[in-house]
Amino acid sequence: MQALNHKTKIIDDLLGGTYSMRKAGREHLFQMPLEDEKAYKNRLNRSTLYPALSETLSQMCGRVFFDPINTVDVDEKIQQEFLPDVDLLGNNLDVFASQWFYAALAYGVSFVLVDYSHIQQAITLADEKALGARPYLIHIKPQAVLGIKYERINGQTRLTQFRYKEFIILDDGEFATKQVEQINVYEIGRVRKFRQGVDGGEHLLIEDIAMKINGKPLDFVPVIPFVTKNTGHHYFAEPPLMELAYLNIKHWQSQSDQDNILNTARVPLLARTGVSDDSAVKIGGSIIDLPKDGNLFYVEHSGASIQAGQESLKELESQMRVAGAKLLDKTVLAMTDSQAKDEQSKEISLLRLYANRFEDALDLTLEYVGKWLGIENVGKVEISGNIDSDYDPNASMDTVIKLNAAGIVSKQTAFNESKRRGLISDNVEWEDEQARLDGDGIDDGFSSNENSTNSEEDENA
Repeated sequence: MQALNHKTKIIDDLLGGTYSMRKAGREHLFQMPLEDEKAYKNRLNRSTLYPALSETLSQMCGRVFFDPINTVDVDEKIQQEFLPDVDLLGNNLDVFASQWFYAALAYGVSFVLVDYSHIQQAITLADEKALGARPYLIHIKPQAVLGIKYERINGQTRLTQFRYKEFIILDDGEFATKQVEQINVYEIGRVRKFRQGVDGGEHLLIEDIAMKINGKPLDFVPVIPFVTKNTGHHYFAEPPLMELAYLNIKHWQSQSDQDNILNTARVPLLARTGVSDDSAVKIGGSIIDLPKDGNLFYVEHSGASIQAGQESLKELESQMRVAGAKLLDKTVLAMTDSQAKDEQSKEISLLRLYANRFEDALDLTLEYVGKWLGIENVGKVEISGNIDSDYDPNASMDTVIKLNAAGIVSKQTAFNESKRRGLISDNVEWEDEQARLDGDGIDDGFSSNENSTNSEEDENA
């Protein structure tokens, strides 16, 4: 996990924006050999981050979750009682899933724990349910994971221990609160929790719980890893946009150099010649007093390096766009186990592949939820999204309009395609727009040339 944690630190700094990058200081912005501390701090505080990585992640996740997750085939009880609030924090499945996917796309892997709220006074599972106990999901980023153990059991590699840390907010007197580190250890049929002692002392065991379902020990660790770019080892991954991250840091450094040279070039230097002593120069409102044989002039930057720096930044931005768009390039990729039979040798994009894997991760999550609820067949989810490669959706809208004009697609389809490309607000509905157009007595704007010609002929007649 050490190598992954180093890379996640880079990702975290970039996702934290300009503030985090400035805070990281020399980790990403080097100090020049002859640059003093004050000059370096000034340069650092002038530097701003071009948010290429964060925008790419947001755009890719927006494509995957463009449409709500299809849960039509999911058990009705789970749909009604679990999906509207999957984490006991008010987040429904779509919101929680998008956060999980975003983290895995950023870091290469992210985890979800399917836990169950235990109530101490309950004796049986029925008592717990009557008192409101229920399964819920906990999202765990790879930075919080301390260790993972797995073994070969009955010919299968199974997770046997999962350790992660979290920070608990506790009361500290009547009005204050304090943050305390807690380490949670999940094993097959057992959970232990260790909380840090006073003033950062030794972690002490505060809970040791036997995990049971209907009186029987839980025979698995209810943690689901979602891996995007696998390195070939169990649960170890590589951030799929790491090359984009490195380019983004290079852009941060180059942008800092560019801002620094602009700051220098904008202030010309006043120089004088022909003076060998330390005679003072007096500059008034309109008169300059020079020593005998002295000459005074401004030294200004030619600007050639500024232009070269600007071109370099543009080239880096172009490279970053290409690096991010590689997730949309279609090629022959290995599919998930559940889809390999039907889709062998099919050309898909990496983003589509990750979405397919995520479907399997969500299915397993719901399966674990079903075990807690006593539901055997929980069903499956489906992610459709808007993942097809479309580098310039606005330009392709012209084609949609021509297809409508030719009578190949309907006006409503053209309207929906406009919404899909973000040209029309998601809040605008087809029926409402038609009612407005009818009320205004205007055409809907998707009429064909043929219809326009026929109208003109009718008027002439």
